[in-house]
Amino acid sequence: MKREEAVNLIIKELDAAQKKHPKWPGDKIHAAAILGEEAGEVLQAALDYKYDLGSKEDIIKEAAQTGAMALRLLINL
Repeated sequence: MKREEAVNLIIKELDAAQKKHPKWPGDKIHAAAILGEEAGEVLQAALDYKYDLGSKEDIIKEAAQTGAMALRLLINL
């Protein structure tokens, strides 16, 4: 995947997340926890890919969501 494609996926996920969940926690611990949860989902998708016949697409989806939450955290600090 090219850099531009990856960034576009993250931006698309960020837009969707902001629309679906317009409020972002003001508490930095809870905001960081959201990012941590997404990172855990990337790890789970990678484990599923390796051991349970998961898909590369699931890893890509979760990685884009994690990137979106990282951006959202940074934007709201």
